[in-house]
Amino acid sequence: MFSSLHRRCFSVLKSTHPRIRKTVPVTCGSGGSVDIDLYNIDEFSPSKFLVIHLPPLPESANGVKQLPEFLHDWPVASINYRWTTERLNAASQEDEEEFLNTADWPVPMHDVAFAYQWIAEALMPPDNGRGSIYVYGSHLGAGLAMSLSLTESHPHKPFCVRGVATYNGIYNWTMFLPGHKVLGAKSVRDAMRAMRRANGNARLDSLHGRLVSLFQEPANLFDPFASPSLFFHNPGLSIPESFYASAEFAGVVSAMKGEKSSVGMETSSGTPRRSYLVFPPRQSTLKIPETMLLHDAPSQSHLHQHSPEKKTKPEKSSSKIHDTRHTFMAQADEMASLMRRSIARVELKERARWDEDAQYLAEEPDRRINVVEVGQEREELGLNDAGQRVVSDWMGKLNTIRRWL
Repeated sequence: MFSSLHRRCFSVLKSTHPRIRKTVPVTCGSGGSVDIDLYNIDEFSPSKFLVIHLPPLPESANGVKQLPEFLHDWPVASINYRWTTERLNAASQEDEEEFLNTADWPVPMHDVAFAYQWIAEALMPPDNGRGSIYVYGSHLGAGLAMSLSLTESHPHKPFCVRGVATYNGIYNWTMFLPGHKVLGAKSVRDAMRAMRRANGNARLDSLHGRLVSLFQEPANLFDPFASPSLFFHNPGLSIPESFYASAEFAGVVSAMKGEKSSVGMETSSGTPRRSYLVFPPRQSTLKIPETMLLHDAPSQSHLHQHSPEKKTKPEKSSSKIHDTRHTFMAQADEMASLMRRSIARVELKERARWDEDAQYLAEEPDRRINVVEVGQEREELGLNDAGQRVVSDWMGKLNTIRRWL
């Protein structure tokens, strides 16, 4: 069965969209329910291999359920998480009632957690047999996919997350805030310049304009389940009162107005120092899963160009200039570096005590955590053909390896 699936994955781009075999509503405590769409899955004969799909947008955002082509022939459970992506103007009582029923953060995280619990229990291979769950998410679903995978990858369990692939994800939402090092906003002038500067991708600029709708309060950006890179380090900046002005900037404005600002007082002693955290916790059974981080190509800008008349000394070629803009590539690179560091400093440090293959240990972080630039994305937020083949090959290879373990 699995070998045939592996063979078919190379031609999956030509497949027609699979029908939804069944949609299962899962109750989320007292917070309503989340729908799970099952593709190519027989509940009475579960597969030993399953893909959890997290769409790029919540179902309510476009009203269309769309499964990536490369997943058409795989057993898939697609979680239709709820997440308010647009803030309503409450001009009437009816609007106010609709506003109160919106799915604000952390509703999407709760939806994914309850859905995963149902999947892990209801779709487990018979007789507690071993099986593998791989998670794929893109855009808003990518960050949720990463958080789920990092907190549910327990190798000792017979059926759990063993790998995650994401595309154009946000893994550190605090990068959108003035004051973050990626924006270089260390002064009031720098903060204002950072607010005007394009991120290098229209999708990111759009997300920047929807921060209030997505998270309501700046503090929510610091939740590691929203920003999974924060499982590995503290953000290195204070929580601001606004999405669009750093805590330092707010303190300066308050001082100019003759007002006292609690934020300004807190930050007068300096910005919190960024430091690394131990993740997974040393006493935990968690393990960093096999990972594939895909991103599109950042748009070109004047940051990559040189003006001959301004040169005063020889410069390095433009291809070697470090891109300091906030891009999907920057998000993926930070996430990958943190995961690799964790593997090297936490996991392999323990294994080195009994594993004599030093060369293998040294190569493990780069082998397990992959970052791939796949060119331009499609109009509908989807992976292009090249990107889909990358993920298909990666999943097929992992699945083949798992069969022999």
